[in-house]
Amino acid sequence: MIADHIRTLSFAIADGIQPGNNDRNYVLRRILRRAVRYGRTLGFKEPFFYKLVDVLADTMGDIFPEIRARKKQVQETIQREEEAFNKTLDTGIELFGEAVKNYRTKEAAWNAMRNPDAADLGHSPAYSRSPDDSKEFQAIDANQVTGVFAFKLYDTYGFPLDLTELMARERGLTVDREGFEKLMEEQRTRARAAQKKEVISLSQIETTTPTKFIGYENLEVQAKVLEVVSLKDKTAVILDTSACYAEMGGQVGDTGELTGSGQLWRVVNTQKSGNTWLHFIEEAGARPSRSQFGASRDEHSVGGTPTDAGGTPALPIPGNVITLTVDLDRRNAIQRHHTVTHLLHWALHEVASQDASQKGSFVGPDKLTFDFNSAPLTPAQIADIEKLVNERIVENADVSWTEVPHAEVKNRKDVMQFFGDKYGDTVRVVQIGGAAHKLDGYSMELCGGTHTRATGEIGLFRIIGENAIAAGVRRIEAVAGLTAFDAMKSDRELIRAVAGKINSPIHELEKKVAALLDHQKELEKSLKAAIQRNAAQTASWLLTRATEANGVPLITQNFPDSDGDYLQAVVDALKGRFQGVVVLGGAANGSVALAASVSPEFTAKVQAGKIIQQIAPIIGGKGGGKPDNARGGGKDASKLEEALVKARSLV
Repeated sequence: MIADHIRTLSFAIADGIQPGNNDRNYVLRRILRRAVRYGRTLGFKEPFFYKLVDVLADTMGDIFPEIRARKKQVQETIQREEEAFNKTLDTGIELFGEAVKNYRTKEAAWNAMRNPDAADLGHSPAYSRSPDDSKEFQAIDANQVTGVFAFKLYDTYGFPLDLTELMARERGLTVDREGFEKLMEEQRTRARAAQKKEVISLSQIETTTPTKFIGYENLEVQAKVLEVVSLKDKTAVILDTSACYAEMGGQVGDTGELTGSGQLWRVVNTQKSGNTWLHFIEEAGARPSRSQFGASRDEHSVGGTPTDAGGTPALPIPGNVITLTVDLDRRNAIQRHHTVTHLLHWALHEVASQDASQKGSFVGPDKLTFDFNSAPLTPAQIADIEKLVNERIVENADVSWTEVPHAEVKNRKDVMQFFGDKYGDTVRVVQIGGAAHKLDGYSMELCGGTHTRATGEIGLFRIIGENAIAAGVRRIEAVAGLTAFDAMKSDRELIRAVAGKINSPIHELEKKVAALLDHQKELEKSLKAAIQRNAAQTASWLLTRATEANGVPLITQNFPDSDGDYLQAVVDALKGRFQGVVVLGGAANGSVALAASVSPEFTAKVQAGKIIQQIAPIIGGKGGGKPDNARGGGKDASKLEEALVKARSLV
């Protein structure tokens, strides 16, 4: 059975079908989970199914070559699904097994009291406890798994109904599917009742209870859903408490997950309106959901499918308590960039000027930008700033923050603050160095963002750009941590690749490149001389083919396989040797070139720029220039002769 399932699943994924929650995608997910379930009966506790792809590719790759070409993708897809489902399986099997054990124990006791030889053993109920309310409920009764227990396995732990039915059959039990579906419909009804509030702008969003932000110290929180609102084409969930940082002060908002009732919603951004935090969720697309116990549930939404019975995506229900979890890796990357922004600001004052003031910033997971008023930084200043920041990172100084009355710090010159900003009565000072919370650090700024606990957490710091963005305003772009390591690694690989291409050791690369550039200049000089010699010979030949039009000497010629630079060289070679009009054309490298000149004594009658302007459209291009010299270009080489004929008529 496992062999059949790995073949079916792998071939389908190689063909581009992914396990999911709809139609054929759901069929694949059920196939995989059934195989994993059978693997447990063979003693496989760890992910094993994806490892069979290697054997499949070796044995059937000649018949189905796609499985070899996409083997890694197939393995990764199966492994991801298998690892997520294993958590669900562990929890579900444990709870189901406990319920069956209780049922059998009570059944034996009941049977012993009635009649040791009785054949009717199916009337002893087994009880379990609801994880939500600690009340006892019937799990198995009369050889049937109750709908309440099956629904609880599904809704709380994400255990699929079809596996509950499979495990029940293996133990001679049935499942109350009708009771299960009744509870599912009640869940759908509650979801439909939770309609989104339509709003037009952030300023319209108000709640009687402001969101309490605890994200400086906590990355997960149990929170009550206050409202679900629709803002244009986006949906946001408002909670009474949040661990997600809302976008402000140049720092981007956090992302993460909302989980509850066996569902998962991906938080793709966090913003604020007044004191209200908006957690924007990704409604489209199904994904496995993890409960607070690590279980990965079968479907994405209320009722077991990605939509409710009316086709509307399921949403969190106001009044329910759900779990909000911040994306830890992304938050850490943002914090590294924010703390190093403070170090950069300090180092800029140390190296460039104390008068350099911040004009704006951006802090994200992938980079930071810092805008300031200053003259352009020299390469030496950039290197000094980068070195100074990295020295402070290695120092691993404490980073602390303290809330103090604004009146206590507003006149302190050592605490950086932006006097155009409005501050409340209480402000938060982020301090680097010195004694924690003593406001004696070498870098202190009023800041509401999230930060590392020590500078050493930042890791590597690199400045990757410095340029002007407005008059008198410069922008530094930089990276830190793993992003800086990736940039360094990319540069190192580029250097190795360049060294390999020119067959040079890395330590001699600069010398070798300089030699190649010198050699290139010599070749270019020789080539230019050769072109000029050839152009002079061509000019001599053209003089023998000169004609006359309306009393004006005229030379027109089509040069196949010639570019604009060569045509101009020929035109230049004719100057001083020919008094009249010259119009040349050529086609090379998929483009058409035109060049024209008119000697001074004829520019009052005809101008080179006007000739090119009128004939260039014929070849699908444009051009122009001065009365005595002009160039143009196009793409249609088949119309070049027509363009030259037109030029003759313009003289």
